[in-house]
Amino acid sequence: MGKAGKPRKKDGRKKGSLTASRPSNPAEKAANNALRESVVLPVVRNLSSISPKERAEAVSAINNLLQDATCRQLLLRERVVQKLMEEMLNDSSQEVVVYAWGALRNISVDEGYDQSIFMYRKNILAPVASALQKISSTLNSLRTNPGSLSSTEQKILWLYAENVIGLIAGLSETSEEVAEAIVKLDILPLLMEILKEPSGKLGGLHETVAQCVYALTGESDDFVEAIVSDRYGYVSLLLELRDQSDPSLKSLYICGSLHNISLALKGTEVATDQEISDFSVVTILTDFLKSTPTASLTDDEQKVLIFKQLVLEILASIATEATGGVSEEALGADQDGDIDFISGDGDGKDMTAPGELDESLRADMEMVVGDESNQESPDSAEGTVLHYLIVNTGPALLSIVKSGASGSLPIHIRALSVLNNIAWTVDATLSEGLGLWERWQKLAREIWQSCITPVLVANTADVELAEAVTGLAWAISKSMNGSLDVSQGEHRAFVSLYHAANTDELRTKCVGVLGCLGLAQGRIEINREIGVFLMTLIVGGANTPANPLVEALNAIFDIYADAEFDYDEPVFVKSAFLDHLSKAISGVRSAVKKVDKNKFPEDRLRADDALLNLQRFIAYKKKEREN
Repeated sequence: MGKAGKPRKKDGRKKGSLTASRPSNPAEKAANNALRESVVLPVVRNLSSISPKERAEAVSAINNLLQDATCRQLLLRERVVQKLMEEMLNDSSQEVVVYAWGALRNISVDEGYDQSIFMYRKNILAPVASALQKISSTLNSLRTNPGSLSSTEQKILWLYAENVIGLIAGLSETSEEVAEAIVKLDILPLLMEILKEPSGKLGGLHETVAQCVYALTGESDDFVEAIVSDRYGYVSLLLELRDQSDPSLKSLYICGSLHNISLALKGTEVATDQEISDFSVVTILTDFLKSTPTASLTDDEQKVLIFKQLVLEILASIATEATGGVSEEALGADQDGDIDFISGDGDGKDMTAPGELDESLRADMEMVVGDESNQESPDSAEGTVLHYLIVNTGPALLSIVKSGASGSLPIHIRALSVLNNIAWTVDATLSEGLGLWERWQKLAREIWQSCITPVLVANTADVELAEAVTGLAWAISKSMNGSLDVSQGEHRAFVSLYHAANTDELRTKCVGVLGCLGLAQGRIEINREIGVFLMTLIVGGANTPANPLVEALNAIFDIYADAEFDYDEPVFVKSAFLDHLSKAISGVRSAVKKVDKNKFPEDRLRADDALLNLQRFIAYKKKEREN
């Protein structure tokens, strides 16, 4: 009676909204009232029937009604969650109890955070603890005396366990607090005992248990520690399940669990000794992507797509940790290229003494454009997870994205996200040169031509797709220092997208892409178009949103950092960018002051830095030409 959980980001569980689902017009309201009177209320009333059969039928009907979004909202307004928790979980009929757990599980899956946290605050873990104890006791009796339960009773036991553990998996994704509270129930031994059972007729239960392990390893360090203590061979069991010849949803969740464990153990001897590594996981996940179709949507292939969404969720996390020691930017958390200067009191004044200016200018500009001396050599990446991601996983992801060129199915958006994370990791860790860098250049250009340009040319109205493609374009163009083909007017498309965007996040991404494309030499006119656009944003000052403004400033600092660049004189000098920047200081200062340092401290810090860097950049460019 329960359904499998949907793969979702750990911090992005869907939040249900009763308000948002209310009918927007009288006709809908009348229809819903009729549905409530004729279908919902009779079922809810039957929950209190004196007949166990009628109660079981009522809970079964509720499980069916929950599949419809409108009926689900009507049931929630009738306080069905409270009724299930307070009455049905303690029912004298085991059938009613099993179905009630299934209904709560389904509500957690479909409604996400809001209803899950509501259950937690209503102390759902108390009946969960009792249910786990009962399942464990019955399982032990069955193991000791295989004939103690009939075939029908065994089926009820497995369904009971699946629904309870499925709800636990959903609750685990709510928050670390909830996950830690669940771990304190000492659930691990039961989960592992079930995984040891022959899979035979327990396919659904095994998948649910594996999902629960995946959720808890991602949220609780204590849970991970309990696994790797290995007193009962837990790690060996997970490795055995990981290496099953035919990948299943269970084995994919196990792969995700091992990745979560490897993150928690990073840098420790335990990870190496236990052979817990992302390398073995990434090969299994990539092989799965390569071996299954993506285009058609039959029932079986719909299930494959669900599997692939989970695979891509895990790969996206692996890609951010592919080499260790990756910067915030590589993780996509702070893709802004902001820089820190060594002096300044926060009011935008240049604190460098005149006599020190000549010696400090070049050092200042090195700080502006960034120090890349800590990047690894290309050879050091051979045989690593990053190498495998570029050589093997990247092409598989590219194939998925190409198959979705005409739409934005979730699987294609997820594939773009993985490519995005790989690109940021490459930018942060891989130096230009031979070997792996050459492989990345080839893949990056193919991604640009096959995934990014077609969307720009089509002028998509799909906001989610535009966001994903622009983020990927930023990562790709940054990793390639802007050396990408723009013969189809890609740079103009990003300018147009900036003006059409309805969020500062998308606007900032557009500016980030343009800032990277403007770095390429040998195309002065394109540089001029990009430079003029960026200067327009800067001159706009307080009329330009703060984050795009800061990104535009950082882009100007990078693009025109050196007078020797072939576009510096024909564009920066002859277009009088320096004069425009000098006049823009006041407007930029006003824009910076608008950023509330209490509400948005990180944004304000970046904005303050950009203002200080602007003044240093102006001083640098003035002195640069004099020399």
